[in-house]
Amino acid sequence: MKSLKRNPLRAQLLAALALPLAGLIAPLAQAQNFEAYYGERPANDAGEDVKSVNYCPRTGSIIAGTRRVSTGIEALVTRVDDNGAALWQYAYRVGGSTRTTANAIVELRDGTGFALTGSMVRTDTHIYVLRINCDGKPVWTRVFGNTTTGSRAIGYDIIEAGPTLSPVPPPPSQLIVVGDENLPAPAGAVAGRILRLTTAGAPIWDRAYSQPNHPLGLRFRAVTENRSLSSNLPDIVVAGSAARGTSWNFDRRGLMFRVLSTGAPQCNAVLGATDSTNEDYFGITRLTAGGFAAESVLVGATQPATAANPSVYLTRFNAGACVPQAQSVWRDATDGATSFDVVETLVNSTGFVPTIVATGTIAGALTQGDGFALTADDASLGPVGGQFRYSTQSDKRETLMAIDNKRDRFVMAGSTFSDWDGSGDAQDFYLVQTDPNKKDQCVREWDFSWSRVELPYERFTPPIKSLQLTSAVETEAVETREEGYCCRLDPN
Repeated sequence: MKSLKRNPLRAQLLAALALPLAGLIAPLAQAQNFEAYYGERPANDAGEDVKSVNYCPRTGSIIAGTRRVSTGIEALVTRVDDNGAALWQYAYRVGGSTRTTANAIVELRDGTGFALTGSMVRTDTHIYVLRINCDGKPVWTRVFGNTTTGSRAIGYDIIEAGPTLSPVPPPPSQLIVVGDENLPAPAGAVAGRILRLTTAGAPIWDRAYSQPNHPLGLRFRAVTENRSLSSNLPDIVVAGSAARGTSWNFDRRGLMFRVLSTGAPQCNAVLGATDSTNEDYFGITRLTAGGFAAESVLVGATQPATAANPSVYLTRFNAGACVPQAQSVWRDATDGATSFDVVETLVNSTGFVPTIVATGTIAGALTQGDGFALTADDASLGPVGGQFRYSTQSDKRETLMAIDNKRDRFVMAGSTFSDWDGSGDAQDFYLVQTDPNKKDQCVREWDFSWSRVELPYERFTPPIKSLQLTSAVETEAVETREEGYCCRLDPN
């Protein structure tokens, strides 16, 4: 066990509960609610993803992101217990690269640890996958080649593939990664990337996808699996953006992109009007409850290119295909709002109404940055129950970028832009852990409006390139430490 001297948040936790260390076991068995920060002075630490830990010993949650220090850029991962006290924090340099970023993490169902993805620079910028054990120690790392020299490829999301949907024996466990590759020519062109590999690091396939008549291409940001109508293995369903103009700054459209487990295209939908309005999807979840099982919900933002404030954009797609069934837009009363991630709520009571919870960030002329969580019903994607905003104890620009279910509650993560402990550390990982109703001690109601929309959609047949170059590299892990509460622990 770490000492209280080395674990300051644990000391705060004990003070909050007014308990001796010997009496810690029973009160800490049930997770509590809080807002906390993690990182290391003077690094700038930006949280990108969070997962509830369900299979590794000591459970808790895990946050992945990137830190910027005087010697470069490093991937950063922090694992905490159910009350927010850090179990460990490590910074990683993939292949010794001093420009390593992390955007997503997943826990493996066999209980052996986690896998994360992002980018590393080795002449060009490449997608990597790093496997670590439950204690944060590197197990293996794979770096993936690009379609051409001079490219900049980034991994944005990673999941563990599900089992087959029939009685046949399942294959060895596999990972699916999505991201995109910025091409050197033509200027601004981007190819969406999907990679499949085993949890032992063996590549299965790697594909790059583009548009036939729009050379600026596709961006892939989030991935899930969902029931296939043509295969025993689930389809891969991707959320992202498609270019429709001569610049990514004008007329982006929301992209739902679906392929078979083999990477073969199944269908897609590009949503949005032919104007200067930009639509983007950043998050996705599959639905399993009620009459919406095997459908998918994508979240993001819609924003006129000439307007400062975006609005949250949600879309539900049908099972096994790419047809939008419901769309809605949520607007903050005074500022802009963008949703970055979404989860399905857990079924835990009789009379349960199927819903999703999405998180994101509010920012604009009045608010530098607040996180939010919205709850929408699956049918109309309209509001159900309370809608809340976080980081209300700071007037700075806190962000929330990711959300996950944590048994009977939720965890959300992003970045602080506040020096909470007065140490001169202006930016850390930011973690919010709520009760089942999305509340903590510092939450307040979100003042919003919403409306149904019906943006038109188009389809296309994507050109595909197959990639084969993969290399194994070593990864250096450096221990880091800083933590504290920015909204006190709620022991109730």
